[in-house]
Amino acid sequence: MKISLLTLSFALLMSWGLHAISLDESIAMAKMNNKSLLMAMEDVKKAEQTYNDVRGSLLPQLSLQGAYGLSKTYYPDSSIPEKVSFSDGLDDTATDNDEYLTGVIESVVNSMIPSSPAPQGSFALQLKMDQVLFLGGKLINGIKAVDRFRSIQKLRYKMQEQEVVLSTTQLYYQCMLAKKLWDVQKDGLEIANRHLQRVELFQSEGQVSEFDVLRARLEVAKLQPQVLQAENMFSLALAAFRKQIGTEDVSVMPEGDFLLPPENVISLEAATNMGLSNRTELELVDINTQIMQIRYNAEKGNYLPNVALSADYSLFTAADEYAIQRDDFGSKYGLSIGFQIPLFTGFSNTAKRRYALYDHQQAKLQQRDTQELIALQIKQDHQNLSHAWENYAVQAENIRLADRSLELAQVRYDNKVGIQLEVFDAQIMRQAIQLQYFQAIYEIIMADSNFKKSVGINL
Repeated sequence: MKISLLTLSFALLMSWGLHAISLDESIAMAKMNNKSLLMAMEDVKKAEQTYNDVRGSLLPQLSLQGAYGLSKTYYPDSSIPEKVSFSDGLDDTATDNDEYLTGVIESVVNSMIPSSPAPQGSFALQLKMDQVLFLGGKLINGIKAVDRFRSIQKLRYKMQEQEVVLSTTQLYYQCMLAKKLWDVQKDGLEIANRHLQRVELFQSEGQVSEFDVLRARLEVAKLQPQVLQAENMFSLALAAFRKQIGTEDVSVMPEGDFLLPPENVISLEAATNMGLSNRTELELVDINTQIMQIRYNAEKGNYLPNVALSADYSLFTAADEYAIQRDDFGSKYGLSIGFQIPLFTGFSNTAKRRYALYDHQQAKLQQRDTQELIALQIKQDHQNLSHAWENYAVQAENIRLADRSLELAQVRYDNKVGIQLEVFDAQIMRQAIQLQYFQAIYEIIMADSNFKKSVGINL
């Protein structure tokens, strides 16, 4: 018989040492490395910041703006008139007062004639505050809505976490089941090979016919592909498990007890009540209904006035030179309350309000539909778990009967009453029943996990 590559790899790993991990360690690694769960956590953080952003609208909004500028202007010669002189127009009878007043007027007039180039410096600074006083309830309802959205993201993370736990548990036990099935198949092939060796020995002594040898060889040939298939299924299950927990270490191997969970004794009615009280999905649709109600309330507020307070203080200056002096500064402050009242919007607000009302009614219908679907899921999982326990009881009884049959066949052979073929048939039958027995245990483990999840128990 050819030795497969996976068999060689397991032999090498056994020589190097395997890294066996338990179910709890597997779940911890999956939570730490699962990409979907990590993205869900980022959504929770983003929702938290969205809430902080909207809530910040309740606080005063302060802004400071300013500018400092320097400029130099070159006027065309045609725009600059000649300097004026009124002194030349005075006669000899002009008094000192006349000359003084003439000088003052000349200075005033000539000062209004621009010089080129003309330097100028300017500085302005404004501190402004805006505070919302009333928006018809839209701002408060908006804060409530983003708060509910934040809760939704946290619940979605919790649901994603439960999905990761469930899928990790499933892949963990799939590996263990595949390993046990592979071991059973290998044991069956080993039994068939030993039986073939005995039959060939008996044929050499003339105790059995060629037909018995062919039958033994056909039994080995039938079991060989089953062993290869079981080996391949174990390899695939192990690869899926390692991907789930986010590791590429080929030495990682699930290890633990392939044991039955405690048997479920809860009634369907109690399970349904528990699920309708604990399921995260119901909490999600309830929050969604609340958001639709908040949105409807906000749309009704469109008919109310919007009121806001605005205040500002400005400091400014302008100088006819680059240097700005202390006495060049001026200031200005203002305070105002503004309001806006929608009088007619072309029935747009009415349409928005009705749309929000229909959304709210739809959310309530979806909430009832989700309750019915969850109740149906709980019933199915409850029945699946009960069926899994019933199937296990049957397989456990079959194992007992197979053990007894093998025991009797061995006794008959030891007492020269039966033949070796009876013992071999009993051994092969027990191997086949053992496969079904392990499968029944796996079905109970998974049915129990699904049932716990459906009633809202944290895995």
